Amino acid sequence: LKGLAGEVGSVFMAQDNSISARNKWLASGGMAVGKVTIDSGAVDALRNRNSLLAVGVSKSEGEFENGEIIEIVDSNEEMIAVAKSKCSSDELKANIKTKKFEVANASDIVLI
Repeated sequence: LKGLAGEVGSVFMAQDNSISARNKWLASGGMAVGKVTIDSGAVDALRNRNSLLAVGVSKSEGEFENGEIIEIVDSNEEMIAVAKSKCSSDELKANIKTKKFEVANASDIVLI
């Protein structure tokens, strides 16, 4: 009864959230079908809101197609982001470490 009267308990105030509904959906990660491991240079690039290029990818796991959701992890397997891929896993494996081959566009990457 004291909680209902406001005498004890915690109050959580709503805060503004600037993340779009689309990016919230991407960030949920529940739809991820593949995983890409990236090097430290690529981690820095993503944190600076740049696209993910194949030159920064060290490993690709799982089978995915262009437009599917992938997890992006660092060399320690820590989740960095989720993204909508711009290529299939086969295309990525054929172009791994290739400069100027875009794996995910910055607008389709949500940092975690």
